[in-house]
Amino acid sequence: MPSPPWPPSGTRPRAAGMLLLAGWLAASLAILLPTGARAVRAADETAADKPPAKRATALLPEREWSDATGMFRIRGTLLAIDGDSVLLRQPDGSEMTIEIGQLSRADQHVALRTKRRLARAETPLKLTAFDATARAVNREAFPPLAAEGLAADPPPGSFALMPGRVEIPRADQFDRVGRLIPVGGPAGVVLVAVENVTPGRPLPTRLVWASLKSGKVLRQHLLGAAEIVLDYHADLERLLTLSREKSTAEGAARQTLTLWDVAPGLEAAKPWLSWTAPCGDGESLARTPWGRVVDDRMVLHQSSLHEYTGWDIDASRAAYRIKVAPGRVPVPIVSGGRRWLAVPDIDGVQVCDTADGRIVASFPVGNVCGVGFAPDGRRLAVVQNGNVQIRDLGELQSELQAPIPLFPAHGAAAHRTAVAWAGPDHLLVQSARGLAAVLYSIAQGLPLWRYQWQPVQSGENLDDMALRIVAGHLLYAAPGAKPDVDAEESSGKQGGKLAVVVAVALPEPAVRKAEATLAASLPALITPGTAVSTKVPLGGDHDRIVAALATIFARTGWVYDAASPAVLEAGAVGEGIVRYKDAAGRERQLKQVTPTTLSVRLVVHGITLLGTQFSTDIPENLRLAAGQTEQEMAAAMPPPDVGTLERLLLPATVLDTHAADGLGVSECTADGLVTRPAPSINGAQ
Repeated sequence: MPSPPWPPSGTRPRAAGMLLLAGWLAASLAILLPTGARAVRAADETAADKPPAKRATALLPEREWSDATGMFRIRGTLLAIDGDSVLLRQPDGSEMTIEIGQLSRADQHVALRTKRRLARAETPLKLTAFDATARAVNREAFPPLAAEGLAADPPPGSFALMPGRVEIPRADQFDRVGRLIPVGGPAGVVLVAVENVTPGRPLPTRLVWASLKSGKVLRQHLLGAAEIVLDYHADLERLLTLSREKSTAEGAARQTLTLWDVAPGLEAAKPWLSWTAPCGDGESLARTPWGRVVDDRMVLHQSSLHEYTGWDIDASRAAYRIKVAPGRVPVPIVSGGRRWLAVPDIDGVQVCDTADGRIVASFPVGNVCGVGFAPDGRRLAVVQNGNVQIRDLGELQSELQAPIPLFPAHGAAAHRTAVAWAGPDHLLVQSARGLAAVLYSIAQGLPLWRYQWQPVQSGENLDDMALRIVAGHLLYAAPGAKPDVDAEESSGKQGGKLAVVVAVALPEPAVRKAEATLAASLPALITPGTAVSTKVPLGGDHDRIVAALATIFARTGWVYDAASPAVLEAGAVGEGIVRYKDAAGRERQLKQVTPTTLSVRLVVHGITLLGTQFSTDIPENLRLAAGQTEQEMAAAMPPPDVGTLERLLLPATVLDTHAADGLGVSECTADGLVTRPAPSINGAQ
């Protein structure tokens, strides 16, 4: 069925004297159109018989353009960009002017990246001085918003992969795979950043564009320096890199961020903006650099171990800073459409708007070691203390708050856990044992299958290499063949394959088949019908907590028995530490007396099988009021929310802590997955 015509509000007559930006190479030349208005489409048959003469140049070849709803589509050649509008020539020769804001998100990116390239076509790269003084520091400047549901933020439709494998060539013996970035598109493109670690004189970073569809390398680009690749925005065709230099005067590192125009179809990678990023007021830098291109204007970067900065590249300044609590810092995550940023730390998870840094949701669960957005950009998986919580960001209103699934992940890495969703019903969580991850069934709350890799090089981790799932496909790098020794001896370089990039559908058929009998096939300590006792301390919320536990028993099918060694414990934790400022503005710590944390645990013979904590969301900018004592401040602290306990969805089947790997193992090899059932289930015959 043909698409309906473009909405009338999206068209207007061709303006007189419009400034035409024409041609990629002659982008800096302004061509003034002849005076006189030109109609978008001829109004009578005589004019229709004489279509406007075609222009000799075009900014982009003919392609399909659509509006934000996807209902209106046209084919057109991009002729000009005038302010916030584009001029398109349709196949019949007529011209149409459309506001960029009316286009789909992908088409807006096409128009904006073209506009920027035209503006900087003849501008040489130089180090731009950015104002590093952020205008706001998250919670200290932005009070948390009202608890409203967040809009879903899925990735663009073009962000998809397909099963396939591509061999990545080795150019030097010191080459290493720095990062795998899924790009997608019809060819199933993957960007492989090949960094060089030659001692004292590293060679330029190499970009390898690999097509999963063809199984071939499409193109390679050299960046001209030993850059660390942080991110690539496929719609904007924009690469973000970082370089570090030692400052001889202060001994601290200096970080330089650079944006590049690069794509498989371009002949060369062109840097167009560089600026120096501060190092977090003297704090140490993160071991693994992190950064993301949010949109045409905003760039996110981890400027120090406990700080993230949002850079406004149009204004050449830091727009905001996000600080996290001191301690271990897990990897933050950006939603598929890059609208939301989830920042975990030891106090909980902050969900921020990437446009301005505002906190739009917070979960004070404490000791978080990993987070992951679902494909729809609405649900968030939170790994905490060997357990997984699923939070629905679209149901944050107090009267409509969604249940919180909670299940154990005993084998998860303890401090920095990579997390990825394999579709809406499965979650892949980094394992603490080896280079591996375990796939969990969210509905059953049980480990289903273990996936393990062979390292491509020493020091490899899953944070930025292997744990990538795009549209139901697992993307990873496997070791290549041994280097050609003869080539190395003759040229000083190693030939052969550096690595093999592989994408496979997940879960594979054997795993889906095994899932049907998952609960019955694993060694369980707690199942529906198991006798379980409870332990609830006396206090103001005793009756409500008991009622919440009764709801859990009804959902799981457990049977209450006061004499059972399996105990479900719940209650408030006695003390906590609250940071505040005194009347003089000095940082202080208050040993909290009023309980601010609610704990729930399932314990069998003294071993915790399942447990989590929920803390009160205490503001970070507390200040002792004039005449107020610490005791009065402590007494004013809000108690923990028992409603959170009422919403918990615990799994009906709970395994022994040693049963952490599921029903089988898949080796992630250069030829795909080698799947085999476990000969025994974690030692149980």
